[in-house]
Amino acid sequence: MVAIYCRKSVDKVDSTSIETQIDFCKRLIMPDESFEVYSDRGYSGSNTNRPDFQRLMADVEQGAVSRVIVYRIDRISRSVLDFANIYGQLEKNKVEFVSATEQFDTSTPMGKAMLQIIMVFAELERKTIQLRITDNFYERAKKGLFLAGKAPIGYKKIPFTIAGVKSHILEEDIETSGIVRFIYKEYLEDGSSMGQIVKYLNSPDCELHSPVKFTNISIMRILSNPVYVRADADVYSYLKSKGAVMHNDIEEFDGIHGCTIYGRRKEKTQSKFKNLDGEHIQLNLHEGFISSEDWLCVQKKMENNKAIKNSGRGKNSWLSGLIKCGYCGLAVTVVNGQRNGKRYVYCNGRKNNICHERKSHATFDDLEQAVESVLMPHIGEFKYNLAEKEDENNAKLNELKIRQAKIDEETSSVVEQFVKASDTMQKYLNGKIEELEKRKREIGEEILELTTQKPLDIDFKQIKAFTDDWDNLDTETKKQIARLFIKQITYTDEELNIEFII
Repeated sequence: MVAIYCRKSVDKVDSTSIETQIDFCKRLIMPDESFEVYSDRGYSGSNTNRPDFQRLMADVEQGAVSRVIVYRIDRISRSVLDFANIYGQLEKNKVEFVSATEQFDTSTPMGKAMLQIIMVFAELERKTIQLRITDNFYERAKKGLFLAGKAPIGYKKIPFTIAGVKSHILEEDIETSGIVRFIYKEYLEDGSSMGQIVKYLNSPDCELHSPVKFTNISIMRILSNPVYVRADADVYSYLKSKGAVMHNDIEEFDGIHGCTIYGRRKEKTQSKFKNLDGEHIQLNLHEGFISSEDWLCVQKKMENNKAIKNSGRGKNSWLSGLIKCGYCGLAVTVVNGQRNGKRYVYCNGRKNNICHERKSHATFDDLEQAVESVLMPHIGEFKYNLAEKEDENNAKLNELKIRQAKIDEETSSVVEQFVKASDTMQKYLNGKIEELEKRKREIGEEILELTTQKPLDIDFKQIKAFTDDWDNLDTETKKQIARLFIKQITYTDEELNIEFII
């Protein structure tokens, strides 16, 4: 059937009545066509929350309407964006749209051209709204407010008004924060894993009474989220070292308040905690309840576990997971020869039909021997290199402290001059003091980075004992030692490249 839609917000002498609108629309209906009138009296066109309009769209969705006729487009909506969305629903259900007084008919070329113009303005309005929302989002973030959505487990949202703007801040939720504390405590235990924590929290024996079911991913997000940490200078240095954009000075990281991560991710499916490079970090108004030391230890353990996870589970070679094809960059696997029993290198790029550069067949025996001939001398020299690096760091630290002391002396001198100076000179000296303070902060960050570096937890005597008996070690032990030193190995028919971690 044909649907006639009419709307009038208020009765005015000079406004078009519902009855007049119906009469105009009827002129476009053929004698043999059935029609139904939908009318909303006393409703504004600023939104679509109107009873008969909703009834009309329900009939459209059910396929009962072939054409919608209105007196003017603004009878449907005064918002270009709303109209564009409405027309999208009509088009989806193959419903034509006609405006009686504006010669707008989507079944004609002119009508379709007019529709394209409307759609352009609708897209402009949509992007303007998105930009306004984004700007508001970032402004709230810079004020340290909770941005959007549900509060993370362990917190609850509390209404908060700042500068006349209503929003929320986070406050510890005593009923669920104990679950978060338990997760951090358990994960830091030797030999624990996310899987074990998930299994316990979801079991009937768990006494914590969690309101949600946990997965490895949800546990990882809780452990990675800086919203829980009592963020101090060490946390600042860690987040900055990961490429995060810091919106607070290091002095503001007081060891009390938590942080929020925000920013547009390159991939919508990627967790914002997975890669902090380019993400924005804002110190929030809420207090954290996980110590800086525990939070940083958790990050270190997760990074180590990630390295182990990515190192491959293959048991056929201690190079499994470390070696990649130098042509396509994909991992290689071990394939056992059916006739001679040799372990051959098989490129996953070749398997996926994207790598055809390799001309010769290498064996893992040859590769292991080549890597071993480089790795063993490297391990032998490693302790000396580490000690050399520590000496270098100590020298650098001493140099920075000297520079910092000189800045303190220069600042004291400028302050003395400031007291006796004229107004014009005071303005100049004030700028000089700010410049000195900035330089001091930068040196302070360098000092902090050097002093918070943790020594590697490696037992050199034990490794030396293992490597002296290398030929008799099992594959898994060799693999663990190799992972401590080797970041990645790439090989082609002509060369083998080993990239060491240190």
